[in-house]
Amino acid sequence: MQIIDMRLRPPVEAWTKGSVFRTAMHYPRKCISFKGARSAWLEDVDILFEEMDSAGVKWGVAMGRASSGAGNLGGVSNKEIVDLLETYPKRFVGFLGVDMEAIPESLAEIRELAHSRGVKGISIEPGSGKVPRWSNDPSLDPVYELALELNLPVSISLSGLLCALAGHEITWSRPTSIQMVAQRYKALKIIVSHAAWPYADEMVVVALACPNIYVSPDLYASTAGMICAESYVKGANLFLEDRTLFGTAYPVRDIQDSVRDFLDLGWRKDIIDKVLFDNAAKLLGLA
Repeated sequence: MQIIDMRLRPPVEAWTKGSVFRTAMHYPRKCISFKGARSAWLEDVDILFEEMDSAGVKWGVAMGRASSGAGNLGGVSNKEIVDLLETYPKRFVGFLGVDMEAIPESLAEIRELAHSRGVKGISIEPGSGKVPRWSNDPSLDPVYELALELNLPVSISLSGLLCALAGHEITWSRPTSIQMVAQRYKALKIIVSHAAWPYADEMVVVALACPNIYVSPDLYASTAGMICAESYVKGANLFLEDRTLFGTAYPVRDIQDSVRDFLDLGWRKDIIDKVLFDNAAKLLGLA
C-alpha cells in the first residue's frame, strides 16, 4: 500500500522556529485523546521518515501558509518551502503560499519559484487571513488566473478551527463560495484542504456539483470518532471516489494512527487505493 499525505508539515527549522508548528499541534496540546507523534514532540525529521515508511507514506505534501498577522497561525516563506523540496526531493512535494495581505507580491514570487523542483500547486487560506474573505472575493481572481496560467491546482484551506485560531468566526469556513469559483474557472483544479470542516455535508454537495473540486478532509476523515467524518466517507463511497484525497494534517496526529483509523471508517474497499494514493498521484503528476 502506497500513500500520499496531502497535508504534512515536517519538523524542520522552517516550520518549528515560529508559531506554525506549535499551532498545528493544537489538538495534541489541548486534547488528551490526541497523543501526537513522537517525531513531532521531539521535532526530529529522521524519526518522521521512519514513521512515514512504517505507514507506507511515499510522499508528504508541504502545504504553504502565509497567514500574515492572523492570530497565532504564523507562516513559512516560499523560499523555505523550495529549500525543503530541494533537500528532500524523494519525500516531499509542496504548494507555495499566498499572503492574503500581500497578494500581488506573493504572486510575483510564486511566478518566480513555480518551476522549482517539487512545486505542485498554490495554497491560500482565505477564511483565516488577517482579514477573512470568501473564496470568490474578487481580490483572489489573480490567484486563480495565475494557477491556470501555470497549470497548477489551488488548495483552499478551510476549517472552523483554522478560522478560530486566526481570531474569526467559524462560519468563514463554509464552502459555498468555492462553488462560485469552481463554476467560473471550470479548468481550475481546486483542492479543499481540511474540507471545510465542520460543514462536511455542504462540502460534499458543492463537490458533487463541481467536477473540478477535490475534497481533502485530512484529520477530519482519518481520526476515529471525529464528528462529520461519516459525511466525507459517504460522499466518497457514493460519488466522489475519484476526487477524495487522504491526509493526516501531521503534526496533529501520528501517521500510523491516522492510517489505521482511516481504514476503519467504512470506505468502500475498492476505492481505498484511490483515496490513499491514486487520486493525488494523478492530480499532482506523481503517478
